[in-house]
Amino acid sequence: MAAVNHPSSVRRPTLREERAAVTRRRILDAARHRFFEDGYAATTLKAIASEAGVAVQTVYAVFGSKAAILAELRALVVNLPEADAELRAAMSEPTPARRLTRFAHSIRSRWELAGDIVRVDQDAVRVDPSLRGGIAAAEARRHGGIAAFVRGIEVDLGAGIDVERSIGVVNALTLNAVYEELVHTQGWSVDAYEVWLAESLVSGVVGGP
Repeated sequence: MAAVNHPSSVRRPTLREERAAVTRRRILDAARHRFFEDGYAATTLKAIASEAGVAVQTVYAVFGSKAAILAELRALVVNLPEADAELRAAMSEPTPARRLTRFAHSIRSRWELAGDIVRVDQDAVRVDPSLRGGIAAAEARRHGGIAAFVRGIEVDLGAGIDVERSIGVVNALTLNAVYEELVHTQGWSVDAYEVWLAESLVSGVVGGP
C-alpha cells in the first residue's frame, strides 16, 4: 500500500530558501524591465542589480551572466501557467472548432503576458549570435507542441484534416510576429486579435465554423 503524505510530513522551504527565491524573482523582474526598456546590449548587470535592490555580486552569484538571466526569462514564455492551463482546457473540448477557439485564447494569453520577452530575445540575438541556440530550442519546443495539438485533433476527434498542412497553418498564424503586427503596429485590441485568430484557425484547419 502506498504511503500517504500528510501535510505535516511535507518539507517546507527554509527561510533561507524562501529569501533566495524572492531574490531570484526580483532579479528576473528587474532584468526583464531593463532589457525591454534599454535593450539587451545596453543593460548591465549593475543596472539590473540597482533596480532589483541587490548587490551586483548577488546577481553574479545567482545567475552569472546576462545570457543566463535571458535564458530563464525565455523559459517563462515556454512554461507560462496561464497559457498552459488554457491549452489543457482546449484539449478537452469535444469539437475541432471549439478546441481551436480555446487554443486561440491560450496563444493570446502567452503573447499578452510574455511577448515582451520574445522582443527582448530578438533584440539580444542581433548583438550576441551565441544566443541563437537557446532561441532555436524554444522555437523547436513551440513547434513540437503545436504539432502534438494538431495531431490530437485528428486522433481524438477523427476530424479528417490534412495534419501536416494544418500544422503549418497553425504555426504561421500563432507567431508572435503576427500578434505584434496586429496589436502593437495596427492597434488592434487583444480581444479583436483573439477573435481573428480563432476564426482564422478554424477556417485554416477545418474549413469553417
